[in-house]
Amino acid sequence: MRAQRRVLGLFGLLVVGLGVPAAAVAPVGTSAAVPVAGGAALDVAHPVLTWHGQMHNPVPVPMASDPDPTVCAVDCELWSLKVATASPFLVSVHNTTTSIDDGFNLYVYDPAGTQVGSSSGIGSNGQAAVVHPTGLGDYTVVVTMTYAFDTDASYLGEARLMTGPSWTTPHCRTAKPCPLLPALEALPPSDVHVDGIPPVASTPLGFPFPVDAPTGLSCYLDEIAQHGVSRCLRFTSEVDNVGLGTLQLQVPWIAASGPSSGFVPGMCEAQQVVTYTDGSTSSRPAGTCEWHATHAHFHYRDYVEFSLHAVNPDGTVGKEVAASLKESFCLADDGYFGFGTAGPNGPRRYVGQPDCNVPGTPPTPSPDLWVNMGNSPGWGDIYTWDTPDQYIDISTTPPGTYDIQSRANPAGALLLAGDAHSCGATRIALTADSVRVLRTGVPCG
Repeated sequence: MRAQRRVLGLFGLLVVGLGVPAAAVAPVGTSAAVPVAGGAALDVAHPVLTWHGQMHNPVPVPMASDPDPTVCAVDCELWSLKVATASPFLVSVHNTTTSIDDGFNLYVYDPAGTQVGSSSGIGSNGQAAVVHPTGLGDYTVVVTMTYAFDTDASYLGEARLMTGPSWTTPHCRTAKPCPLLPALEALPPSDVHVDGIPPVASTPLGFPFPVDAPTGLSCYLDEIAQHGVSRCLRFTSEVDNVGLGTLQLQVPWIAASGPSSGFVPGMCEAQQVVTYTDGSTSSRPAGTCEWHATHAHFHYRDYVEFSLHAVNPDGTVGKEVAASLKESFCLADDGYFGFGTAGPNGPRRYVGQPDCNVPGTPPTPSPDLWVNMGNSPGWGDIYTWDTPDQYIDISTTPPGTYDIQSRANPAGALLLAGDAHSCGATRIALTADSVRVLRTGVPCG
């Protein structure tokens, strides 16, 4: 996801804390720990417990805060969760307005004060972590913030046992073990614009400024210079993983067994890691990838494609009239649509950055180094409308009625459950100086 990142290159912000590494000490808070659900115990009789919190920004501009729960001075809330089960459980938080501009972070400590779960990172509307209980008793859940864009940023919290009926457990219908496959759902494009961006994107990830500076421009100046465009149709895209399996992709940083390296043009070939119900894994070719020099991280190429189609007089989808320049993506867990459900749901595994440019630790000793990216069950990858290079060139497109289509897995390179080429479409009315959404969820051609 390269959603609108107001936290990079910030200016005019109040910074609190020194960003010291997390220590093996108890968390601090701006208030005493509040019992979750009035002190009810998380157990088979109460498999789901919820709470609600709110952060208050004390200044009239966006604020950056130290998210470390051992040192944070503001926006650090503690909750006491009584655990009366040995079963693993999921602790999660979700922005009440689904905004990805407020950077919540989540930490969980056992009764001895040892951190047993955490989930952090900017650019998402929630966090979620799996906790394997070390014993019975009172656990401490800490919610902090990296960045507060809104004056009051509220959130919902939940602790959920990862057993039925509060959790969807996959079962094999064929021979065991069976693969746990992702299923992708391409949502109809939203937030459609033909104006409203500044002349230059301040970073490759979007606006880092504390406020938007809308203009009549629809194309960034560098897009105009590089591609000769004069009018750009921009929109937000989202592809959700609605399956029970994780979409895990590996990009070769340096694969000595190949040998190959994603940095070398023509050598970047992604692998999809498939997990089975017994915990084993296998790898398969998943299509091409690339080192994106402008964005300074790796992209996967065969994830989703965008196109613009004319609409026939009878309302059916007509021929394609234009396609998007953007055709590669750094995958991340951004939109937590699975919050509060039995499934698909799960922990946030992929945060985009630094996941898309720093190799992960190999599970076993290996000479190969891989960059990991993907989408977890219950999470979607979001690119907001102001993302650089995400547009359809409509410089010569006449006014009329059109469909914007978003199609997942266009090359069929991914092994998926369900629809292998999910497509979402939005119908728009385009004029010489404006655009208006007529209908979302129209059939794709």
